Amino acid sequence: MKMPNYLTIQKPNVRQFSVSGFAAAWKPNNFDGKNFMIWRAKMVLWLTAMNCYHAAQGKPEQFTPEEQKFLAADNVFRGAVISALHSTYEKNYISCTSSEKLWDALEAKFGVSDAGSELYLMEQLYDYKMVENRSVVEHAHEIQALAMELEHFPCLLPDKFVVGGIIAKLPPSWRYFATSLKHKRQEFSVAELIGSLDVEERASAKDNSEKGVESSTANMVQKKNPFASRNKKKKNVQENNNTKSKQTA
Repeated sequence: MKMPNYLTIQKPNVRQFSVSGFAAAWKPNNFDGKNFMIWRAKMVLWLTAMNCYHAAQGKPEQFTPEEQKFLAADNVFRGAVISALHSTYEKNYISCTSSEKLWDALEAKFGVSDAGSELYLMEQLYDYKMVENRSVVEHAHEIQALAMELEHFPCLLPDKFVVGGIIAKLPPSWRYFATSLKHKRQEFSVAELIGSLDVEERASAKDNSEKGVESSTANMVQKKNPFASRNKKKKNVQENNNTKSKQTA
């Protein structure tokens, strides 16, 4: 018997998504004693992805039948944190018997030392000045980045405060635009303000380019006819002489 000749359907060669592999890719660089708040924020994301960050809150007062799951999460948490520490700190914290004690010890040691960095960032934000020869949109993004960096400490700045700071730091050439923004009744976010600055900056650049084209065109016409101004002067002199002769007559 002849078998029917059907095309075979090939399965696509697609790797299955691995949560553990994805979480491993999020592992922060080993903590070397600097920028603790940034490292901490990355660790929270990584530990949350591995479903063990809740172990830092300690054992629940009333244990449920899921006690074994908590103990497993506690072990994963401590192992992950120790593996993300520089070798000089491993011996100091590997003896912590629970995730809560380990996390609290790191907070007490490095969280306070980062207070100086927080004050330094605040000083940068207060002293920031915009200059005329740079894009105001770039300046606004830098101010926004400083405000977002302060959130790691945590020092949450409302959008209203950041918006007001950006407007107050606009260069003198933007004075009238800044005044028009202050007269607006509705509140707007940092993203909306940066969008408005971008539109205004593009429009201003277009106007300046058009003015530049007009002035360059006028210069080209003058260069093509270098005697135009000279002839015009002669004509004016002749007209003045004719006027004087008529008055004398």
